[in-house]
Amino acid sequence: MLDDGMARMGIGGTREAAPAGSQQDFHVCPPDPACPYCGGAAATSGSGYDWSFIDGAYCISLQNRADRARNAAAQLHRVGLCRTTLFHRPVKHPTWPVAGIWEAHRAVALHALASGRRTVLILEDDCIFSRHLRVRTVRSIGRALALLPEDWMIFYLGHMSRWAIPVRRNVLRVSSTAAHAYIASPWLLAWLRDRPFGTPGVARVRLSGRGIDSAYARLPGAYALFPMIATQSASPSDHVARPGKSLAIKKPKHLFTRTRYRELILSRAMKPAQYVALASSPVYFGLRYARRKVRRFLRRHSRSAAAT
Repeated sequence: MLDDGMARMGIGGTREAAPAGSQQDFHVCPPDPACPYCGGAAATSGSGYDWSFIDGAYCISLQNRADRARNAAAQLHRVGLCRTTLFHRPVKHPTWPVAGIWEAHRAVALHALASGRRTVLILEDDCIFSRHLRVRTVRSIGRALALLPEDWMIFYLGHMSRWAIPVRRNVLRVSSTAAHAYIASPWLLAWLRDRPFGTPGVARVRLSGRGIDSAYARLPGAYALFPMIATQSASPSDHVARPGKSLAIKKPKHLFTRTRYRELILSRAMKPAQYVALASSPVYFGLRYARRKVRRFLRRHSRSAAAT
């Protein structure tokens, strides 16, 4: 039934996509002898974080950022994802980091599909899991996924919400940016497979630029864990700069998309933003409804004027 629905939405399995990353770009999470999950003292009792509701996990980290890969591995060991996660280590895009990030997420989707994985956790190497993450919270994620509609596409563990509507006590329906920690459904993996960077007709949130997260913010079937359990670090990113180019600040949004303030803002504002979005969404949708009514009135008025 799921495969039939994917075909109806135009993201079925009839298209073959070229690989976006080689097998050499993927490796297991480096083991830590002191890790209670993969080290010499690994627990055998079945206690601890249980991520068995996903088919696998990936962490994207550039080959030139060994510092961030180490930090990411430490996070994975802390929350019990070290045995589940493959690192994807692409080379930095030579001219446009935004394109490189998109293709890195797409390469992960292609690898997951080729490996028979249908529901996967995708992380970026600046992901920081909550220090207060509990075993029961991880179990609740599995229960939340099981209760989502069949056509869900993305389930955020951390995000920057534009609007949010509660659907259950710990689940929000959202439109969000940020792509540092999310669970991808088979629908989203197929969506990524069929859309290399630059594919025409991909809707985006213009304020957020041309990145993968601006496209995710326009997807149907987007949900998020509430409250979130993963934020981003303020570590300097390779997202902004292009070699040999100085990006001019021409619009207010460029203070966010073209400067190093981006990482600082995201790291500090992400958690408060989920509450702000939840509180302000009724106003947001009220204004959207009023704008549609005004536009319809103006169209009818212009047609009436033209007829007379």
